[in-house]
Amino acid sequence: MKVFHPESHHLHAPPTYLADGQLHRCPESPARIQAILTALQSTTAHEFIPVPPIKNQNSKIKNLPPAIRTIHTEDYLTYLQTIHPIWTAEFGPDSLILPDTFPPHRPTSPPSKPSAQAGYYCFDLAAPITAGTYAAALNSALTALAAADAVLAGEKSAYALCRPPGHHAGPNYCGGFCFLNNAAIAAQHLLLAGMKRIAILDIDYHHGNGTQDIFYHRRDVLFASLHADPNTQYPYFWGHASETGAGKGKTFTANFPLPRNCPEKKWLDTLRHATARIKAYKPHALLISLGVDTAHNDTVGDFHLSLTGFQKFGHHLRSLNLPTLFLQEGGYALKQIGPAVAAVLDGFDK
Repeated sequence: MKVFHPESHHLHAPPTYLADGQLHRCPESPARIQAILTALQSTTAHEFIPVPPIKNQNSKIKNLPPAIRTIHTEDYLTYLQTIHPIWTAEFGPDSLILPDTFPPHRPTSPPSKPSAQAGYYCFDLAAPITAGTYAAALNSALTALAAADAVLAGEKSAYALCRPPGHHAGPNYCGGFCFLNNAAIAAQHLLLAGMKRIAILDIDYHHGNGTQDIFYHRRDVLFASLHADPNTQYPYFWGHASETGAGKGKTFTANFPLPRNCPEKKWLDTLRHATARIKAYKPHALLISLGVDTAHNDTVGDFHLSLTGFQKFGHHLRSLNLPTLFLQEGGYALKQIGPAVAAVLDGFDK
């Protein structure tokens, strides 16, 4: 399988983020990429393709690939591109770009003071922006596009080792370590290239609220998600089974919330319900938001998938007989993340 990986992901490396009233070491680190590459390089089944960054990250937003500009609003992209120098000029070079105020009801436009816009364009305190965040997020999105191009060129499957991840990023907001929605951008790219129906299956421990928001009113993308019950787990306000889409998108969102400490058998049984929805939709391609924080003993989640379970998941996807694009999301235990990803791809290839 072709493995696409970004060259400049290391430019985004926030030391801390705020959760549960405390600053924590940020688990979404550059080491995650190396852990996955090391595991995949131990086999001979993959071709590794580095994806270079865009030549000028300060170029005009209108020059970005169409899929990025379709998924995210121009004002949000401009915010990501420009906020770091604005913020540090006001608060100093050692300050962390995190909101201090959130609107109780999101207004139609952000405040005019640039540094006050953090609370408008971010829904939590888990997406600190550094000097290299925009460049890294853009390179991550380009990695997703490169892998999507491989599928368009006839590859049965491809893997985009995206970092930062993307499924919590909405059309005009960041959060949950995510800034640009790589899966949504890849799906839009395939649609712009002529495909008519795309399915996204999100298996991250946390619900992909950003992906859901982006496609909630659309029927050209089916979004299905297996995740921890939002009544007890982040992101809390999205991902209930009752959320099924709206308007033209009604019934094109399928959420499968699962209980804390979900055993592997229940997860795999629920997976079959989700893929039954995908089969009925008859998509032209399948995108997998591949969070492996469902692994047993992950530092963030509390599900219990084993390496055998991940391999079974990959093998089950193979049986759908669809062009398949894997895009990396979560997974934070450095000793587990690489073997878990390798197990999924191995299961798919067998």
